[in-house]
Amino acid sequence: MELLMPGFDSARAIFCTIAWSATLLAALVFVISFFTDFDGGDADVASGTDAGMFSFRAVLGFFLGFGWVGYICQQLTGNVMWASGAGVAAGLLMFVLVAMLIRMIYGLRSDGNISPASLVGLSGTVYVSIPPKGEPGGQVQVAHPNQLITIAAVQQGDEVLPAGSRIVVIDSTVGLVMVKPLS
Repeated sequence: MELLMPGFDSARAIFCTIAWSATLLAALVFVISFFTDFDGGDADVASGTDAGMFSFRAVLGFFLGFGWVGYICQQLTGNVMWASGAGVAAGLLMFVLVAMLIRMIYGLRSDGNISPASLVGLSGTVYVSIPPKGEPGGQVQVAHPNQLITIAAVQQGDEVLPAGSRIVVIDSTVGLVMVKPLS
């Protein structure tokens, strides 16, 4: 190995090769992720499966920690066993930290869709007066746990529900809710 990398013993050369290879690969993944929807195999993290722990980025984190810490410890101590142990420990720490970070980031994902069934039982306020007997034209604002929703509304009552009236959602479909006055 001395011929390939002058001044390096074989252990130092191996640590250095692993460190630089992992660094270049991490930089490449970083740059590619700006231009594509590259998830590096981390998609299974969102589903909460254990396979997400062994994602590409987490394994790459292991090699980054192992390579660089192993190389530095080999430089400082000259002891291959100590450098390998410290490299493995740092690699495992990086692996766990990256996996936890990826799991946390993917846990923040949301498609923004709200299930119509999740609106049933929520209270709100009439935004645009609601005509009687199921006629269209009214709107309500409902405070969903994630956002304030303004949505078309109908009601079965015999009188107009004026703007500002308090209501409760009794049924919901996509884009329309059935409401009744809040008693």
